[in-house]
Amino acid sequence: MPPLTAPILRSRDVFDKYAGRLYDYTARNRRPVLFILLLLIFVSLAALYFVEFESSMDNILPDNEVISRSMEFFRNSNIAGKVIVSLELTSNDKDINDLIHEIDLLALSLDKDLFPEVTHGIPESAFAGDMDVMFENLPEMVSDKELSLIDGWINQEHVSRKLRDSYLQLLKPQGLFLNSMLRSDPLGIKMLQLNKLKALSASTGYDVDIKDGHFVSRDGRHAMLIAKSVVSVTDSAGSKKMLASLKKNVEALPAYIRADIICGHAHTVSNEKLIKRDIVFISIIAAIAMLLLYGVVIRDVSAVTIFMIPVVAIVFSVDLSYLLLGKLSYWVIGLGSTVAGIATDYGTHVYFAAQGKDDPAPFVKHVIKPVSFGALTTIAIFLAFFFSGIKGYGQLAVVTIISVVLSTFISIYILPHLMLKPGGKASFADRLAERLEAGNYSNGLHVLLWLFLTIALSYFAVHVEFERDIRNIDGTEKEIIDAEQKFQEIWGGEKTPAVLVINAKDYEEALEVNEKIYGDAVQAVGAENFTSAAPLLPSEKTRKENSERWDKFWSEEREQKLAGLLTQEGKKFGFSENAFDPFFAGLHVKDVEAGANPGPAGNALFERFVQKTDNGYRLISFFPDTPDYVRAMNDISRKHQGTYLVSATVLSDTLSKVVSSDLKLMTLLASISVIVMTYLGFLNIKETLIALMPPLTSIIWLFGLMAIFGLTINAANMIAGVLAIGLSSDYGIFMTYRSRDKINTGTIMAIALCTVTTLIGAGVLVFAKHPALSSVGMTMVIAVGAGFFSSVMVVPKLYELTANVKKGKAL
Repeated sequence: MPPLTAPILRSRDVFDKYAGRLYDYTARNRRPVLFILLLLIFVSLAALYFVEFESSMDNILPDNEVISRSMEFFRNSNIAGKVIVSLELTSNDKDINDLIHEIDLLALSLDKDLFPEVTHGIPESAFAGDMDVMFENLPEMVSDKELSLIDGWINQEHVSRKLRDSYLQLLKPQGLFLNSMLRSDPLGIKMLQLNKLKALSASTGYDVDIKDGHFVSRDGRHAMLIAKSVVSVTDSAGSKKMLASLKKNVEALPAYIRADIICGHAHTVSNEKLIKRDIVFISIIAAIAMLLLYGVVIRDVSAVTIFMIPVVAIVFSVDLSYLLLGKLSYWVIGLGSTVAGIATDYGTHVYFAAQGKDDPAPFVKHVIKPVSFGALTTIAIFLAFFFSGIKGYGQLAVVTIISVVLSTFISIYILPHLMLKPGGKASFADRLAERLEAGNYSNGLHVLLWLFLTIALSYFAVHVEFERDIRNIDGTEKEIIDAEQKFQEIWGGEKTPAVLVINAKDYEEALEVNEKIYGDAVQAVGAENFTSAAPLLPSEKTRKENSERWDKFWSEEREQKLAGLLTQEGKKFGFSENAFDPFFAGLHVKDVEAGANPGPAGNALFERFVQKTDNGYRLISFFPDTPDYVRAMNDISRKHQGTYLVSATVLSDTLSKVVSSDLKLMTLLASISVIVMTYLGFLNIKETLIALMPPLTSIIWLFGLMAIFGLTINAANMIAGVLAIGLSSDYGIFMTYRSRDKINTGTIMAIALCTVTTLIGAGVLVFAKHPALSSVGMTMVIAVGAGFFSSVMVVPKLYELTANVKKGKAL
């Protein structure tokens, strides 16, 4: 005996010896074991009442700075909880005044606990108050560049033109109200600030008019209401409650008004609704198909226990995972339960090994090793999840590993003792299993076809892409998408702008940083492409500098020059010599007081740009979300501590890169783990390589066909791919053992039945309306189908060929 062979055989004997002893022990103590199992099931079901769950989406997002702070911004900013109601007049007998009346009533009817802040426009009083403050502090607001502009106005031509325009305005009916403004501002200096205010008010991101302090559309047939909700966009239960309350208010509107609700909450609720609807439909169809399949093929009531094993295991797993990890994510439990369904394969293999046997012990003991190492390879794959940057993947790994361990133990050591004893005549399942085992499905032609397809698809596999836009796996219902498209047609705002965020503990510090960034941004992208409150909210330092510069600018010489021009040109239009005395009397003001900055408190106009946070203040500016602008603003942001960008484009790209990096790392670690575990199962390099052909085929065929059909890898189908590759790995191990030992344990029947049941469930998923579920179904169908073909049609022939080569060498 070669020196290496003896330890290998001893290792095999040790595993078989102790695994067999454990089986014999459970067989002798069948009733106590079943009693303990039932007791544990009862305790676990009761313990579920105390398990705490959470619905936060943070668990499925990578631990990345860009992603984390973007999500934190969306959760805590005024933008995140914004709910928009667009009202439309549907009757020609009504006008905009009727619409304004109804939107006022709607604003008053909203639940204040859900919508603490409601805005349907900018009251004229807001403009009046802001103008009073600005005009009172005009010297503090005028910049150096604006003083240069004013200096260019102090000439005969400009003063004459300005007074003529003012004279013509005074002749109009509203001229009576303009008289005092003209006397205090003959040059129109206040208009510089008023234009800034109007520009800021128009920067809501929508194409709006202001009528009687209300947001109305250009066509005069629509009005807009904006409400800030206390409910987080990621809170599914809260979103349902909030939308139900809002829809109840909207339903009370008159018949001549149509309302569309636009908000992120609608996407959350719609996705959950669509997923639940798909899952219910899929579960019903798959359950019926599987029951018919097992009823027709197996025709044994005890086969029901195969399906009960994963259910029992997941109950145990949830309780144990909660003890280890604390609160569990709903989505992790849902996905973990699906993944744990792989355990039906282990029960199926054990069932067919024991089914129809007067003494099933030898046959069950023979499949203990392939079933055990099949489970260990699956566990090895999910061990790689602990190295992922996505927190939820760690939870998923714990839930899945515990479920697979328990399912495997129950399948091997308890399931055979629950099966009915065979009668005198062989069952239909027995005859079918023997017929399948006797068939020759693996030949040279199949191997050549497999080799050709694998080589061809390898070329395409390297070109598969990762999903960059998470909206492509969004399952929002069509009516919500249509409402948003209509909203964009009416109100504009086709593309959400990017945001530059400034966080500071002190308000003045935030204003100073905001000014510096605004100056850099104007140089980099242009003032027309950067909306900021900086021109209207200067820092205390800047206000002092502006005030001092103003006093120096209005020297006695310049005042006399302007006074002479106003007197000279004013006579032409009938203005008295002292008509503009109020202007000169207000030129010089007291010094700027420390902390006298009016600030945005309680001002609806500024709340979009300045927010009070728990840690200080947050200032926000907006710019177009295009690669060039994002790149330029990112360079500016890097220069200022406490600032960052929030961009849908950057967020999507970052998610894609992080998920791609995660997948590569997890694939590498999982591949190494599977290879190691498969080798430990055989302790033979040749058999290990043969057993690895199905999972390798699944990976190559999956990526190759995805690239050909234009499918992309996303967070949903990535997990499905891992699950499918785990199944293929099991198939490879089972078929390699079968090819080596030549013992009839119903392996082909079990693999065929497992594949069919998996394809039934996955096949139904392909037709799901939710794109994420559909991509999961397509992934499972391709990968499992490839694994089945290569395991049943290729593995036996490969084993035969390598065995013949070995024999040839021996001869």
